[in-house]
Amino acid sequence: MIRVLLVTVAGLASLAAQTPWPDLETARALFAEQQMSEAYDALRARLGRTAELYGASGATRTAIAMLGDPLAAPGTAIAITDRLDHAVRAKALDLHALFVECARCSDVEPPSDDFGPAMTETLLARAEGFDARLDLAVELLTDARRELDVAFAAIPVEERAALHDATQALLSTFVGNVYPTMDPAHGATVRRLLQIDRAALLRAACSASIVAQPGFWMPLRDEARRRAAASTAKLDGIEGKLIEVRDTPCGPLVLGGFAKNRYARPVALAVDFGGDDTWSAAASAAERGHELTIAVDLYGNDSYEAPAPGAASHGAACLGIAILVDQFGDDRYAGERLTQGAGAAGIGVLCDLAGKDSYVADAYAQGAGFFGYGVLVDGAGNDTLEAALYAQGFGAPAAVGLCIDVAGEDRRTATGRYPSSYGTAGEFMAMSQGCGIGMRTLDTGKVHVGGGFGILLDGGGDDHDTVGEFGYGIGYFLGVGIVRERGGNDLVEASRYGIATGAHQAVGLVLDDDGDDRYVNRHVASIAGNWDHMVSVLIDARGDDVYEAGGISLGSATITSFGALIDGAGKDRYAAGGGELALGNCGHPEDVRNGLRSIALFLDLAGQDEYLETHASTAATNGALTPRRRSDTHETKTAESGLGLFVDRGTPARR
Repeated sequence: MIRVLLVTVAGLASLAAQTPWPDLETARALFAEQQMSEAYDALRARLGRTAELYGASGATRTAIAMLGDPLAAPGTAIAITDRLDHAVRAKALDLHALFVECARCSDVEPPSDDFGPAMTETLLARAEGFDARLDLAVELLTDARRELDVAFAAIPVEERAALHDATQALLSTFVGNVYPTMDPAHGATVRRLLQIDRAALLRAACSASIVAQPGFWMPLRDEARRRAAASTAKLDGIEGKLIEVRDTPCGPLVLGGFAKNRYARPVALAVDFGGDDTWSAAASAAERGHELTIAVDLYGNDSYEAPAPGAASHGAACLGIAILVDQFGDDRYAGERLTQGAGAAGIGVLCDLAGKDSYVADAYAQGAGFFGYGVLVDGAGNDTLEAALYAQGFGAPAAVGLCIDVAGEDRRTATGRYPSSYGTAGEFMAMSQGCGIGMRTLDTGKVHVGGGFGILLDGGGDDHDTVGEFGYGIGYFLGVGIVRERGGNDLVEASRYGIATGAHQAVGLVLDDDGDDRYVNRHVASIAGNWDHMVSVLIDARGDDVYEAGGISLGSATITSFGALIDGAGKDRYAAGGGELALGNCGHPEDVRNGLRSIALFLDLAGQDEYLETHASTAATNGALTPRRRSDTHETKTAESGLGLFVDRGTPARR
């Protein structure tokens, strides 16, 4: 729990050494000292009513709470990502805990502990033999299928094929138009998707995830090898040695051998014990006609083939559940749209636990949720992730997208295909890397749906992230975007609305525990700068960091928003080119119209820092405390539009 410390500015420098994160209650104390508390509380009240004011349905309680108390929002994000980190670092990957966190973020009832690790151990202890373990797998798949039927009970069976096609059409439209519900047909689809019982979806995924654990199958390897020698099992669409094939109420259950196999057909469950295998989209995703698919590959350098256009692939689902777990090997994943841990009105999970892996995709990929849940977990290895749009921790309405990398020096790219929506030459849209967005319309008579949670969590390593417009800890229309970097000397390169930012009633957060990091974004609204009823916070706890920004940046806010950049320790360098709205400056004529003031904070707690390219009104030096005030005119009214604070507790340079 964050301590309430009524400290003075003089006490801030020692605080960074006492706690792993700068204590955000110090900001409240600073606001009180500078007579900013009343303005901050008025802004909080307005932001907390955002969903009501803009007529949005589906906004989550957590998102509303984070908007309603900007200084508490980072603590909420730290708690969420701490729990996620604990789940992926457990002795056995705890998918149940990930699903519980998805439920919490999306306001649905979490799956009970009956699906947790303790119950899993009990079940496995009761089914130690080979055949008993297979019987248990069939039982768990049947349970998952039953819960899946509950999840879609509000959609008549005869209408589900049409809803599947309508969902695919909505996905396609959303790629090029962030206002899809202006079309009445898409608005009707959204209403239908909101009828899905997501709590039942998560329960189904919990049952299925027990079967997907490598620990479920590893004790059977010796017996599997013995049975493989005598097996003559075959199944159309699968090449190579098979150990066993069973029919189940959910579809085929297949055990593959220890040499090379190729899986090119839908299955309920496929487990491969070894070899450099090839998996098609059909064998590793859930689609119409095969709504439940579990694939487990225990060993080998495997290839996951590119799908036909429009097909889900590799731990992705549309109106269903798909879980793909690859335990060991240097693997290659090739996908298009809805791939590599993506769920559209369903749940898609991809867990690659070790190896130097490469992931290539277009959109809705690598931890993407769309009226459902998408999870990508990469365990160990230096990996490469490439996507263009809606990827790497993306959450649309009624959704959570998790992109979690536990360890390794990774390169993530999300840009390069879809041109800038602002017409900026050489720039591209992204909506990726910790991006939560809603469906906002320009017509109050249409469907407005608040966004979900997009979370990018990296456990350490020297990473390089490159992202286009709207990326790296950004929110849009009641969505929440979170990036948590646990360590490493990282480089982040972004475009417009990139790095702890966003637009139109949302939350964008970046939290970096440690490392000498470099944040580069020379475009407008970046690096803890924002636009229109936003909460944007970047906290870098430790390290000698570099911040290279454009306009509206480095702790700035516009149009009834809150922005803060807090650096806990280190010798840092700040470049604030692009105008006067930076380093604690804030405000806009629209603030005057709204009768409120934007609030901004720049707070550097320690180290001798360097300030470059600063505008005259943003003059910044070590050891300074400088209030920032701005006035603007809207129509005939002139009033104060922004209150900000620049605080640097570093040692002033000697002259």
